Amino acid sequence: MADLRNVFESFEQLDSYKRIDNTHPLDLYIGKDELSRWTLLLLTEIRPANILPSKMISTSVGIRKDKRWTLTFSLVDDTYMDMFVLFCSDIIDTSRSLKNKSKAASFVVNRYNEWREMWANSRGALLSPEEIKGLLGEMVFLQKYLAPKYGIEQAVMSWTGPRRLPQDFIVNETWYEVKTISSSGSEVIISSVEQLDSSETGELVVIHADKTSPSDTNAIGLNNLYSTISASILDDDVKAWFSNMLLQYGYYPRPEYESAEYLFEVKKISHYTVDSTFPCLRRDAIPVSVMKVKYSLLLAAISSHRKE
Repeated sequence: MADLRNVFESFEQLDSYKRIDNTHPLDLYIGKDELSRWTLLLLTEIRPANILPSKMISTSVGIRKDKRWTLTFSLVDDTYMDMFVLFCSDIIDTSRSLKNKSKAASFVVNRYNEWREMWANSRGALLSPEEIKGLLGEMVFLQKYLAPKYGIEQAVMSWTGPRRLPQDFIVNETWYEVKTISSSGSEVIISSVEQLDSSETGELVVIHADKTSPSDTNAIGLNNLYSTISASILDDDVKAWFSNMLLQYGYYPRPEYESAEYLFEVKKISHYTVDSTFPCLRRDAIPVSVMKVKYSLLLAAISSHRKE
């Protein structure tokens, strides 16, 4: 982020821009517009959709003499300089692996709209420690288990976690609910009846992970998981859907997540079959007056349902 900020600050002339780099597949530029505002600019052959501004960013769509379209995002409130740099960095990084330039405009517009929605919902801060650990566990499960089993595109599209549905993954005729706890943890928290109460047989997946140091060769973090998974997705639409869904969750690859505080080592992954015999709460056994239920499951007590 510091490097990009330095580039913005280096511009002295108004209405001057510099291409991101020669290897980026999109024609993205940063600079200062005619009003001396920091600006991210996309050149595209296809007309971008009109988009709404935010309290931080002014947006515009225009056409040049060479018939190419421009899409610009300009910072209107210097209070948000750091957030604007994060936004620009995210647009640059998430679009870097796009294979089809014809989708450039729609990708950037959709990405901006997800950011705008996140800002409106005040999700600009770092995720909480609990959210970080939970998200990391789901991404590990997607990468290590679902992708090899179903293929990366189907695995990604089965992920429902950030959309706050009862189960984290729903694919074909089954589902998976992922819980991430420390290696010494002996129980998992079930936050609603619906998480395990299903007419379809599914799995409760328990990931044991502990904080570790950067020198640990097995250390993983949100940013490197995101980069690895995103790079393995070949379909541009699936890649965009993956990035935008994470943004709904409140995650984008900001540098703070690189710190040692947010690095983990996965110690063990356990699978438990959840069928009609699994000992969990069922909606039809709970009084109708009880609307919400949260309970703990003792892992030792469900060992008979553990899969080898």
